Amino acid sequence: MAEQHASFDFHLHSCWSYDATCPVETYFAQAAKLGLSHIAITEHHQMDSLPEVVEAAKKYPQVSYIPAAELTVHTPKGTFDMVCLGLPQVPTPELQQVFAAYHNWQRNYGDALCALLSVEGYPYTRKEREILLKRYRPQKTIDVQGITHVQNGIQNKYLIEEKKLFPDADTKNNLIWNSNFSLPPYPEYDFVLPAVKRAGGLVFIAHPRGYFKINDLSRMDELREMLDFDGIECAHPSVPVELTPFYRQYCKDHGLLSTAGSDTHSSPDCAYQFCKESKFADHIGEKRYVEEILERIPAFHA
Repeated sequence: MAEQHASFDFHLHSCWSYDATCPVETYFAQAAKLGLSHIAITEHHQMDSLPEVVEAAKKYPQVSYIPAAELTVHTPKGTFDMVCLGLPQVPTPELQQVFAAYHNWQRNYGDALCALLSVEGYPYTRKEREILLKRYRPQKTIDVQGITHVQNGIQNKYLIEEKKLFPDADTKNNLIWNSNFSLPPYPEYDFVLPAVKRAGGLVFIAHPRGYFKINDLSRMDELREMLDFDGIECAHPSVPVELTPFYRQYCKDHGLLSTAGSDTHSSPDCAYQFCKESKFADHIGEKRYVEEILERIPAFHA
């Protein structure tokens, strides 16, 4: 029996995300092989992979793409990941400021974490971070983004198993959470999300199970009002199958769009495997999600 998969995937991370390793072209090749109609590569905090997306699309004209990013925002109610679809291929000046803020945040957060651990008596330097990044990130991404923070699993393995600074991850995390040394928050929602929408993008709250406290309608309403999102990622590996129709109905009731994605970070041939539970196009999102989204934003192909 053939393995089941969706007809699109609107949540993917390539090696241009700090915690992913998959080459951009791999996603287009997989999509062409499996017959997917559309994909969106949603890098964390930026669109640095877009030139490679455009080039890969020329080789696979049967696969359309939507320019996108996954932008994590700080709010009075917590931190939220937002999948932003339909971003302009040439960012507006306002979006350029947003991406610059995220580039600075990635470097500053890494530096601040090193400073926090060092102040607490656990020396960890930017040079060490650079060495770790070079273990799994292409040099081209470091040249553009600088010495960012490091994928958490790789960082923990280094601090616990190689440097032997901590017996386990919980000890390290508790130290960070209880420290008086503050880490920089993500860019603010009211700075990021209006810029996305003014640029013509659509904002979706990603993998919402935890954010929504599963199916707490008052919480969902509260976040809808605050974040002013255009839709919900109704299907995702972290969303139980019985919740997808519930979220989909909520979208219908409130005039929202639905999206879906696998949140894949690596391919089987990558040396480092992140999000092992996620496989390309492994979600139960329906084709009509794409049709509804495309009524609002364009897709591109070669």
